[in-house]
Amino acid sequence: MGQLDNQPDNAENREQQAAADLLQSMTESIEGIETLRHSLMTQFTQEIERLQQEKAQLTEEIKTLHDQRQQHLTQQPELASEIAPALANQLQDLLSQRLKQLAQSSETLSLEQTVGNHQQTIQEVVASLDNTLRITFRTLQQDLNSYQSSISQQLSQMYSLQEQGSVILETLVNRLKAEMSPLSSTPEPRAQIPPAAPNHLTLPPPDQDGSSPPSHQGEIVTSASQSPLPVIPSTQFQRRPQKQSMGKRLVGLVLVLLSLLAIAFENVFVNIIFNATAIAGVSAPVGGFWLPTLGNALLILWSRMLVVVPMAAILSRGFYPAVWRDIQQVVRSRNWGLFGTLVCSGFSVFLSKVLLYWALGIIAPGVAVIIFFIYPIVLLLLSDRFNRWSHFIIFATVIAGFVLTTLPSGSGELSQFGVTLASGSAIAFALHLMFMQNLAKQLHPMPILLLNLAIVLIFSALGVIISFPASWGLAFAPSLGSNLIISGLVLGGVTLISYVFNTMGMKRIGAASASVLGATLPVLTALLAWILIQSPLTVSQIVGMVLVTIGVAALSIVR
Repeated sequence: MGQLDNQPDNAENREQQAAADLLQSMTESIEGIETLRHSLMTQFTQEIERLQQEKAQLTEEIKTLHDQRQQHLTQQPELASEIAPALANQLQDLLSQRLKQLAQSSETLSLEQTVGNHQQTIQEVVASLDNTLRITFRTLQQDLNSYQSSISQQLSQMYSLQEQGSVILETLVNRLKAEMSPLSSTPEPRAQIPPAAPNHLTLPPPDQDGSSPPSHQGEIVTSASQSPLPVIPSTQFQRRPQKQSMGKRLVGLVLVLLSLLAIAFENVFVNIIFNATAIAGVSAPVGGFWLPTLGNALLILWSRMLVVVPMAAILSRGFYPAVWRDIQQVVRSRNWGLFGTLVCSGFSVFLSKVLLYWALGIIAPGVAVIIFFIYPIVLLLLSDRFNRWSHFIIFATVIAGFVLTTLPSGSGELSQFGVTLASGSAIAFALHLMFMQNLAKQLHPMPILLLNLAIVLIFSALGVIISFPASWGLAFAPSLGSNLIISGLVLGGVTLISYVFNTMGMKRIGAASASVLGATLPVLTALLAWILIQSPLTVSQIVGMVLVTIGVAALSIVR
């Protein structure tokens, strides 16, 4: 009986011992977490202090270089004033030596010969002195210009380094705040922090010219493990008041929407060029200048690019001042791989635009743009990133919308040739975006834009020259010259408006939001075509348009 009485006591002692061991283990774990947190805070504090010291050092170096440049600029007149007396003394010595030589030689020569020799000698001396002075001052001016240019380059590099240092410091501080907040609230071991997100594909906004102004459209973003800087959500950099931020985003949304409306109007206007139509149903039929053929599509694209290229070259400096310097560096680099990628990118844009213009002359603008908007799916398949269930769902949605849009309807059979042209335009545009992914790693988007536009102009001009034979379908007459000029001015002006608004809008809302909003281009084109030229869609085409829009918008969101 004594042993039976002791068994509950032993069990109770063991439970108390186990509870004490568990409490001690939890206490040690909490102490370890606190030690780890203190160690991380110490390391991050040291890193911030080091970055602040480097920023201060960079600021001091910039100030020193600026002072040196100002000092050299102020010393230029003093240096010239110091050189002038020395040159005067040298001239005086040279004249004295020549006069002595002339005095010695005058004893053996006649008076006339002496006078003539004196004049010739003085002229030679003056000419020699003039050449010496010119060479000296030219060399001095070249040295000063070279030194000034070097100082300017160093100052610009220092300013760039200062901006990069500020961004790095701000990024690190925001990341520390984001990481310290969960540590202070719920302490977790280091191993339980979730890893960085895998690589994802960022779809570009649907700029049909394929040239993305200052946003890396179509670029594949690498994971945080491959990036030299930590990946911080953009919301952590918003330090302005919420009201101002909302106003800025609202302005950006309006600008991007206006850019999309400009693209939609361009598509409808091309359809009017090929098909005589009553505008808004109240005017006499206008348009129908040319038949929808390959040669005429090339002619319209060429007239458009004659306006776009020079105007874009002028406006580009306002968005990126160093655009011409970068283009010169590209030309001087003799990087044939880069040249080949640029030519392939520009040719893909050219091919996509020609096929789309041709398709707009055969089928309704809304239908053509809906078919064109399969390019994000083609880009996804070409980029070898079709590996998520969400991608399969989006792919099925867009393909279903494509099938519904191209189904025969009671209002008339849809031209399969026009569908093929629009599909080819989408494939060519997706290939262009693939080339843009490589170019965006080496160049700023603005030089890529100008070079692509120039390549499109060259290929369109060559196409017009080649297509003069009747076999290509070019139907141009001198009486249609005014219509060609008007078409080029309207299309070029609308394109420039689209570029400017798109660039300004994406600076305010970002490329991701612009991509989602850009998915509405088929809807805007169909609505504008219905208002201007009474081009309605069938029920199946409307459903297909909605599915394509939803699929493209979802693909822009899924990252």
